[in-house]
Amino acid sequence: MFEWIKKLMKEEKTEEINQDNRPLLVTIHGFGKRRRHEMDQLQEFLNDKNIELISFDMYDLTDEKDCDWQQWVKRAKAQLTQAQLSKRPIYLLGFSMGGVIASYLATCYPVVKLILIAPAFNHFHLENYTNMVIKGASGLISSSKNDGKEPSLPKSFYPAFMECVKQLKASIAKVSCPVLLIHGDADEVIPPRSSVWAFDMITHEQKQLIFLHLGKHRILNDEHVRDAAFLLIQDFIEDRLMPL
Repeated sequence: MFEWIKKLMKEEKTEEINQDNRPLLVTIHGFGKRRRHEMDQLQEFLNDKNIELISFDMYDLTDEKDCDWQQWVKRAKAQLTQAQLSKRPIYLLGFSMGGVIASYLATCYPVVKLILIAPAFNHFHLENYTNMVIKGASGLISSSKNDGKEPSLPKSFYPAFMECVKQLKASIAKVSCPVLLIHGDADEVIPPRSSVWAFDMITHEQKQLIFLHLGKHRILNDEHVRDAAFLLIQDFIEDRLMPL
């Protein structure tokens, strides 16, 4: 009798798991030492919104030899491959450098929608872009100090960052799903025109670029605009903003 009940409960639980159609939001962090923790406040917001968020680290801050951008992308691909096994609708979000990587990944995987937060695109000549990245990344690192528990980014990571953007930024033109871009108009790291360029490059008809007034680079942690950003992200995923 008890064995039959256990079997029935197990079958019901398996059926519930198989029918889990909650949106799965895979996030790609930017070039900074916070890595996956850049998504902590967004994850807290989504906890009771029936949207599961996945965050991870693309590189090891303690290993200066972990400076191969292709390995960073490979780790991101592994996360998406794993996410596919759930058979759930996958949404992709990328912040800063992660926005460039996410755009590339959206051309490799069946993503429902793509969200780009202050993406680090730029259509300037490489030397100008390089100067902007070094200045901006340095500002980002200094502005994201925590309590000294995490080491600073190794200098060997800078060329990897620049090469990653150089090699992958053209992918945005190949994205074949709806795209939402969010950028702060007071971004001190990546200029807002970076998102304007990306918006113009996107060929999919369902695209929207939203500027948040006085928003800094780390939008998802900016107390002045993060709530607005969170609501936009939720509305986009739940089809209230640009419905499919």
